[in-house]
Amino acid sequence: MKAAYLAPAITLFNEDGTLDLASQERLYDNLIENGIDGILVEGSSSEFFAMNMDERREMAKFAIEKVNHRVKLIIGTSNMVASEIIEFSNFCLDAGADAVMILPPYYFHFGPEALLQYYDRLAKEIHGPIYIYNFPDNTGYSIPVETVLQLVLMHPNIVGLKDTIPGVDHTRELIKVVKSRVPTFEIYSGFDDNFARNVLSGGDGCIAALSNLAPELTSAWVKAFRENDLEGIALGQQRIDRLMDLYRIREPFLPVLKEAIKLRGIVASSASTFPMPNATIEDDARILELLAKEDLR
Repeated sequence: MKAAYLAPAITLFNEDGTLDLASQERLYDNLIENGIDGILVEGSSSEFFAMNMDERREMAKFAIEKVNHRVKLIIGTSNMVASEIIEFSNFCLDAGADAVMILPPYYFHFGPEALLQYYDRLAKEIHGPIYIYNFPDNTGYSIPVETVLQLVLMHPNIVGLKDTIPGVDHTRELIKVVKSRVPTFEIYSGFDDNFARNVLSGGDGCIAALSNLAPELTSAWVKAFRENDLEGIALGQQRIDRLMDLYRIREPFLPVLKEAIKLRGIVASSASTFPMPNATIEDDARILELLAKEDLR
């Protein structure tokens, strides 16, 4: 059975707020060596929203150089200014990224007609593959399934969508409506625990954050699907379900995820962008307990 797990890579920072590129390279290498199918840079888990454009360009160039086509590389180019999205997207694609991923405009809620115009303009002016990023918890609204279908039929370079929703209802409808018309269109879930349901429904898998912490676990889960190993599929679901408790240790969850990756020895620092809170001693205790239960040391 076809399945893929892509990692929305976190961005590593030094304590002074500068990019920690040495740790970043170790993270990419660890993901690739442990069998991840692709990497998304500058998605929500990367804290792109707190990075200036110089940092974002530097991060994109670094990722393109270090990933070096070993796996699929998607760059998140979301912004509130359409011209900056277009310029940054073409910069990334020209430099060697495989695709870009773009949120709908946020702050205000936009209806189907405005969203159609928005992505229509972007697709016409970006000369490469585009993934739509639907994240209603953070944008305040969801992109309608019929709007996605219209866009995909209009623009062959709109090649997929990441659907970050707690349930699977919207994702299920995308699979039924869009993939039935365009089977090559890729549909990924944004939460780790939705991976199995996505694939079983005919989707393509996940772009989800726990893969930063345990790529060997998520890759084994993918392997179980590809080999039709029901016992392995169930084991992967159960382990991920338990690790989902990481998301609930504090809100926002990114400092906890970073601290967990640091505690595993994958990276040197768990520093985040201001005003993200640091993980606490109490957080560490809960993280270590979860890691020990899953034998992630």
